[in-house]
Amino acid sequence: MDLKNLVLTPPQMRTAELAASAHGVSVSKLMDNAGEALGRRILYAAQQMMKKNILLICGSGNNGGDGYVAADFLLASAASVTIVTCGLPKTDLAKAAFAKVTGRCEMITLEDAVEKPELIDHAEIIVDCVFGIGFRGELPHELQRFFMRCTLSSAYLIACDCPSGINCLSGRISPGAFEAHETLTFHKPKLGMLMSPAKEHCGRIEVADIGIGDYIDEYAKVTIMRTDAELAASFLPYRLEDSHKGIYGRVVMVCGSFTYPGAALIASEAALRSGVGIVNLCTHIKAVGGAAERMPECTYTPVDFDEKGFMTEKAADAILKSMERAGAAVIGCGLGKTEGTEKLVCELVRRAKCPLIIDADGINCLSAHIDVLKEKQTEIILTPHPAELARLCGTDTASVTQDMFGHACEIAEQYSVTVHAKNTQTLTVGYNTCYITDFGCSALAKGGSGDMLAGLIGGLMAQGIASDRACVLADYIMGTSARALCKELSPRGVLSGDIIKRFPRTFYELEHGLWS
Repeated sequence: MDLKNLVLTPPQMRTAELAASAHGVSVSKLMDNAGEALGRRILYAAQQMMKKNILLICGSGNNGGDGYVAADFLLASAASVTIVTCGLPKTDLAKAAFAKVTGRCEMITLEDAVEKPELIDHAEIIVDCVFGIGFRGELPHELQRFFMRCTLSSAYLIACDCPSGINCLSGRISPGAFEAHETLTFHKPKLGMLMSPAKEHCGRIEVADIGIGDYIDEYAKVTIMRTDAELAASFLPYRLEDSHKGIYGRVVMVCGSFTYPGAALIASEAALRSGVGIVNLCTHIKAVGGAAERMPECTYTPVDFDEKGFMTEKAADAILKSMERAGAAVIGCGLGKTEGTEKLVCELVRRAKCPLIIDADGINCLSAHIDVLKEKQTEIILTPHPAELARLCGTDTASVTQDMFGHACEIAEQYSVTVHAKNTQTLTVGYNTCYITDFGCSALAKGGSGDMLAGLIGGLMAQGIASDRACVLADYIMGTSARALCKELSPRGVLSGDIIKRFPRTFYELEHGLWS
């Protein structure tokens, strides 16, 4: 496994440190390495920006210890250093590091520093070494005030390992969290640092090697990888010149209703642009003519609807017949949530033999009968946004946003499914692997984006791409297409149809290594 894109949760980082210790790298050595790396980074920034007055804010734990080691390095390099102490050191390692700098530079307590605004005014580089990756909750009020002054200053702001006040698991932040221009994190980036709003507080993220080996088998059950263009390109299947539509699969779309007819069209159009050989839309007989006029490339299967314009369980046999020759099926976009659609979704989950991508109303129909997933005969991808994931987990949206990774893992593990948990940053959790993607933009903050994504995932999966890889590749193609359009157009007016038309160009760029 290529580990250059590896991301860790805080518990995984703790396990990595223990693994390093078991392999002969002591915790003391890790602190020395971290502190020296931080000191070198600060010194480099000072030299590059021609700054000299450095203010370190050190906490009482090992993050503060890293700061004291950095101060020792800087003082040995004749730098001008002042330290603000947020309590006396509590750990043995931090106490030892503190002792090495005591009496060699000005030290002032946080309580006194708050009353001396000139301290921040005089500083040209301010370094946050207060709280580390295990932080939860809210910062002390006094520290919030001090950090706010740092933010308003003209100093260059650096965070040690992570900005104080961010949750390195969920990406949530405390009021008054430190806002860094850059963060020097150790060994690997942490999951929460890549997720909003914490991401915006980290600034540019640099990673320092502190001597922890890649003991990947000892981290945890789930390996987290950050997605980039190179990784997405590696997921593209090879396309033969001498080929025909049958080679590239068939995807069935179980989408739409009289209330939401557009969702089926958007999802089907996205699937058409995925490279799949055949797209088959299951719809009402009266809707076939209009849909075919807009999408002549599709094939159509007429199915039963009720008098209010929603599919019913009576449609199951015709849909399953269509699925017999399919490589994947997309269920839920614009389907509506009625007694009939709930029964239909459950029946399809029980009887389908081809992989299923369940989105939107498909998830809403499933959430009240989630144990039906234990009766499935095939792979299933669930594509929930936070509110839908909350329904699947039987909790509230606030709980999900506090730990989207944990909730996605819970559903993925309990029901042996792939969960593509959508948010500003998206987590794709499958068997033993999680991918984090960050390709979105405000052009996607509109109705139809989820339908577009589901259709694209279905089209890719029908071509034989593994479920988690299909999700990651779809996220990249859709997000990169949207971002490319926004270089020329306002995101206010970019619609799903515009983005779908850009898919072929984005595929071309990915195939030919033309990403920036």
